[in-house]
Amino acid sequence: MARKDLAFEERLYDEYDLKRRTRIIIILSAILYLSFLVLDAIYAAKFFQLLLIIRLIVLFAHVVLFFLISRVHTNHGYVKLAIALTIFDVAGIAIMIQILGGFVTMYVQGLYLIIMGMVVVVPLVFRITTILYIMIWASYTIPGLINMQSGNLGWRDIFTNFFFLSSIVIIGIFGSYIMDSIRRRELNSRTQLEETSARLQESNAKLKTLDELKTQFFANVNHELRTPLTLMMAPLDPLIAGQMGKISVKNKKTLSTIKRNGFKLLKLINNLLDLSKLEEGKMRLKIKTIDFVEYINSLLASVKPLADNKDIKLYFQHPSQKLKMSVDPDQFEKVVLNLLSNAIKFTPENGRITVFIEEDKSKIALIVEDTGRGIPKDMLKTIFDRFSQVDGSLSRSHEGTGIGLSLVNEIVKVHGGKVHAESRQGKGAKFIVDLKKGDKHYPASILDRRIKDRPGTFKKRATDEEDLKVQDVVSDFRNLQLVDVERVDVDESTVEVDKSHEHLILAIDDNPEVLKLMKILLQDEYALELKLSAEEGIKVMREKKPDLVLCDVMMPGMDGHAFCRKVKSDEWMKHIPVLLVTARAGSEMMAQGIESGADDYIAKPFDSTELKARIRSLLRIRQAESELSLANQNLKMYKKDLIERQQSLFVSMIKSLVSAIDAKDEYTRHHSARVTDLSLKIAEKMDFNKKELKNLELASLLHDVGKIAIPESILNKGNSLTDEEYTVIKEHPARGESILKPVVELIEVSRIVRAHHERYDGTGYPDGLKSHEIPVSARIMALADTYDSMTSDRPYRKGMSHNFSVKEIVSLSGKQFDPEVVEHFIEVSNELPSEEAEKTGTLGYIGKAEKTE
Repeated sequence: MARKDLAFEERLYDEYDLKRRTRIIIILSAILYLSFLVLDAIYAAKFFQLLLIIRLIVLFAHVVLFFLISRVHTNHGYVKLAIALTIFDVAGIAIMIQILGGFVTMYVQGLYLIIMGMVVVVPLVFRITTILYIMIWASYTIPGLINMQSGNLGWRDIFTNFFFLSSIVIIGIFGSYIMDSIRRRELNSRTQLEETSARLQESNAKLKTLDELKTQFFANVNHELRTPLTLMMAPLDPLIAGQMGKISVKNKKTLSTIKRNGFKLLKLINNLLDLSKLEEGKMRLKIKTIDFVEYINSLLASVKPLADNKDIKLYFQHPSQKLKMSVDPDQFEKVVLNLLSNAIKFTPENGRITVFIEEDKSKIALIVEDTGRGIPKDMLKTIFDRFSQVDGSLSRSHEGTGIGLSLVNEIVKVHGGKVHAESRQGKGAKFIVDLKKGDKHYPASILDRRIKDRPGTFKKRATDEEDLKVQDVVSDFRNLQLVDVERVDVDESTVEVDKSHEHLILAIDDNPEVLKLMKILLQDEYALELKLSAEEGIKVMREKKPDLVLCDVMMPGMDGHAFCRKVKSDEWMKHIPVLLVTARAGSEMMAQGIESGADDYIAKPFDSTELKARIRSLLRIRQAESELSLANQNLKMYKKDLIERQQSLFVSMIKSLVSAIDAKDEYTRHHSARVTDLSLKIAEKMDFNKKELKNLELASLLHDVGKIAIPESILNKGNSLTDEEYTVIKEHPARGESILKPVVELIEVSRIVRAHHERYDGTGYPDGLKSHEIPVSARIMALADTYDSMTSDRPYRKGMSHNFSVKEIVSLSGKQFDPEVVEHFIEVSNELPSEEAEKTGTLGYIGKAEKTE
């Protein structure tokens, strides 16, 4: 047996406490053996003494086994003791069965008890119990067979006992298998559960450790970020104010952009620090009792200009009396401003934001309700999780990190309150903050008990420097909280500082600040179009055909990748190079951008020198492509002109050759031209394409080219031809193919010429082709050639009348001629001009031809 199975069985015996169960079965077996002395006295009184001796011997074995169980310390030893106990019990009963008559004795029922005890009490594995059951069955059968020789037979009793014992053994084996399987399955499930639980506990411990390390790292990094950011922002206000020298308007705008985006970064860092403190339980509150209505009213006054910029109406409904609340004003301000800034951000123009304060005996509720697009139902429970956003896609409509509402939730919790959201998508959202009245619910562990800072009395050294603090840079923390929703306008009109600019560049980005940056960096070298959406950019591309497009990737509606795919699939715009600009600089994002058709990719933050270099490179490539395209177009026109002249010359040569052939036989003069004309008219009825008509025209003109090799004496003979002369005449289709085939342009024509004397029923020459084996052009030309031959004068006969010729052709439909070609030939005859009809006598005949057919 494999070591793994042995280990599993050891665990199985441990789980079911084999030692205790074996001890119990020894005691129970001893008691039953003694108690059955009563049965011996009643049922087998004459053998009582002998049976008593047997029972005492077995009981002695029980005592020995009971003594040994205390000395054994392995499950393997307990199994051996259980097997020994079974053997002693079975042996004792087997001897009694032998003494009391074998098969007919009722003591066989003692074996039933042993079987039941093994299945129920002792959890031995299936292979061992099976061996023991077979031994039990043999312990009854063998003594019974021995006693049969004594003639003590009671067949009915024998059959009954043997049948019941065999049935119980079979059921016991099956029950043992079921019990063993159940034990193994249960242990296996429990083992897997324990292993899974252990792995989960280990993973949970690792996650806790990682989370603690991450939180600590987060806090450390944010602290480290604030110092250089503060040092960068501190000089901006003096610079903008001109305290460090006069600066231009353009530079003031640039510095203002730097300051505004520095504030955004500072706000993000502050929020991350606050969130880190809250999660670590290190946030301390400075609780003050304030007039809550007045407090909220002052915050609404701060956001009103931002709401007015979007034409959003701002309402405030509150109790008429003063409402005293104990909160940390600085921390709770972040809750209110976050909720209000979100409402302004997601509420469309001409929308409405309403702030409610509702009061009852023990608590108050602050409600911020808007008429924006709302929150999906499945997001209402996760909206307060860290980094969770309603729209987390690359093409989301609004910027954000997903920590604002998480910070709101944590600050409300530390104030002993609750916050939740309600919404119907498309109908707006409602955020409800529930706060308890008074200050009794604040535990002492979260209160900041420090007294107000006092100035130190020691004197600093002259070399000591004051550390620059955030307070030195940001005097109004309330405006810092609202920096994300400040409206930044950008002039989207074409920027043409210098009329000499050669190239027009289209810049597309949903962030006005980025467009302003592009304008600052590029307006001295290029004319610019600035657009806030890809859809507007597409319109500009169709109208003004810019030389290059700079496009952001993460935009609402159509993102940068979709924009690239649309541009590169448009025949009129695909040649315009697109340079994608994005903050996501991973290799997968770059690969996705290139696959979507972008000509180049640059990651934010980018170096202005690199940006300009990439633009110049793409413009040079575009210029080279334009010049190459123009040269290619000129070459195509020149090639087309040469081909047309070559074809014209070729056709002229063919016509000259045909004239030479016709001149050889005065009776067939202009025959090829007439055959060509009629063949083309029939082919047009059959919807031949341009190439097929060209081949048919050449084949019709050249169909008799093989007659060059026929002696004039045969061609101009005045009487009927001999068989030998007719055989020579029949060679001209094959000779014609031989003449034309070496010319590559005439390979298809040569096939038609060779087949123009084939017949639809397969009796033609030179190859005996049949039906559709004959090229369709050859089938048409065969009919036209026959018609002209019939209506023309020859040396050996006069030309036949039109009516007779048509009648003959119709009668040969399906034999010599293709029925479809005959049908279109009749249509052509109906449409002949009147002067040609008079010449050939066609008018008025076709009806007769149709009747004849």
